[in-house]
Amino acid sequence: MKIYNKISIITTTVACLLSVTSCKKILDENPKSIIVPSFLGTPAGIEGGIAGVYNDLRSSYGTEGFELTQYAGTDENFAGVSAQSNGMFSTYNGINGGTFSGFWGTWYQDINTLNGVLKYGPSSGLPAATLNQYLGQAKFLRAFCYYYLVTTYGAVPLHTTFITQATTSDTRASVASVYDQIIQDLTDASTELPAQVTSPFLGKTATQSTALFMLAKTYLTRGWSSVAQANDFTQAATIASTLIANKGTYGVDLWQNYADAFAQANDYGKEALLVSDHDNNTIYGDYTAGASGGNGQNVLPNLFRWNYVTMTSAASDNEETIPINLNTGGGTSMMFRDVANGRPYSRAMPSPYVFTQVFAERSADTRYNKTFQTVWIANTTPTGGTNTVIGSPSVTTPRGTLICGVDTAIWMPGYEVTDAQRAKFKGVIVTPSQYSPTVFPTTKKFDDLTRTGANDPSTRPRCIIRFAEAYLIAAEAYFKLGDNTNAAKYLNIIRERAAYDPSKSSTQNTSDALAMDITPGQVTLDFILDEYSREFYNEPRRWNDLVRTQSLLRRVAMYNPQANQYIKSFDVLRPIPQDELNAILTGPAMPQNPGY
Repeated sequence: MKIYNKISIITTTVACLLSVTSCKKILDENPKSIIVPSFLGTPAGIEGGIAGVYNDLRSSYGTEGFELTQYAGTDENFAGVSAQSNGMFSTYNGINGGTFSGFWGTWYQDINTLNGVLKYGPSSGLPAATLNQYLGQAKFLRAFCYYYLVTTYGAVPLHTTFITQATTSDTRASVASVYDQIIQDLTDASTELPAQVTSPFLGKTATQSTALFMLAKTYLTRGWSSVAQANDFTQAATIASTLIANKGTYGVDLWQNYADAFAQANDYGKEALLVSDHDNNTIYGDYTAGASGGNGQNVLPNLFRWNYVTMTSAASDNEETIPINLNTGGGTSMMFRDVANGRPYSRAMPSPYVFTQVFAERSADTRYNKTFQTVWIANTTPTGGTNTVIGSPSVTTPRGTLICGVDTAIWMPGYEVTDAQRAKFKGVIVTPSQYSPTVFPTTKKFDDLTRTGANDPSTRPRCIIRFAEAYLIAAEAYFKLGDNTNAAKYLNIIRERAAYDPSKSSTQNTSDALAMDITPGQVTLDFILDEYSREFYNEPRRWNDLVRTQSLLRRVAMYNPQANQYIKSFDVLRPIPQDELNAILTGPAMPQNPGY
């Protein structure tokens, strides 16, 4: 069961408080019924308030604009041929106070709703045990919102009381005080929440394990920051390792096969700790079949997919490069757009670092082939139409006629091939030296085969927290403590899992797992960051990992020449939305982050 917004709670929010225009818009509405703040003190109100915040996660996770902020302009990705031109990929100097305005408002609206739940919830009449769990949900979600805000913007306003009167003043709290509040909320939530998912908040909502995970990550993040406390890395290591040791209690674990973490049947399985639900029922959002995007629409599967339909039977694959404009030179399209191969947005392509460093080892490490789609099976009819007839002749290339559903039309082996190999292959081979913003391997982790049409958005949940990260948090924390033995231990658990191949014998799998092990002497910060990429490539999060570890500028300089010529030291924080700054009309002005 998925969690959705059950009621529309009309309250004065911080987003409204910081914007006279948006506040007026709310006040001018003529709702059919008025829901007063005290409604949050009823069983339906407290449940609906929490569900409403979960619903709002959908307006960020899975949507193109939000996901872009998490992966663009890092070491992992270059701009694809159809990348949005807002400065995040390669110029950085295009980012301004209007770039992140929508996200700020959503998080603060949710924070105020949660403050209302925490204020009025105790008077709801719910049984003590149930109330405790509901308040734990509210505290976890408030901490989750503030974690995003403080790691994105730095010092931000800190509100822990329910606001019912509009104001035109506000101040940014210290980063230290925001972290203190997050840690307090997560500490409470880690005991108040149920050990495993419990009605009515089903699907993959917050539990004790989710709260412990975020608590460990918060200590880890603060430990790297300018407001670090002496025991931060110790706390992060202890909490993460304890969570892993007690995974059975919480019903969480790693799948034996890395690919199973992304199998559609396992979207709500043991490795997913927190997800943002999506649905094609318009009661829960603005889902539109064939739409290009929109609030709450999950287009994550499309972002890292090249436009495979542009490859034609006349494409020359025995030269050093594939033509940038693939439809020139005649020929018939070798593929048509279908559900299995997905809708191509071509927003981002892997950087060379991904192939030469992250996935350089592919004999024992299976994650490359489980991350990328590298084969496209012919699906066109003899006339190039869109009705696949399995076994029928398809397009003809200079090397032979492809058979629908049988022959490979396009193959990206991930290594260079000889001219002789190309001559024997009826389709087109694209090798790493030929990758471009137009042609590149596709990330397949998020494919949704339940869609009805090739252009439909996905209704798969967006996994926000995956249990595998707990091992990397533990490894990173132990590394910062100078304990490389334990750091290697937790890295090796993840790496040994990456070696598992169900097609191999147990003897070969054991041998491959041992080959993946590293020694304590091999543990460095860069190795840990490479391991994050191997495990989480294109699960949008890379900007946060690099900022947390104070590695953004250094790694961009190493691996992203597109962005390196423009990135500045202040880019480790995002700009405060300008419309929020303009709305401060009383008291001291709220300062913008330096550089913007």
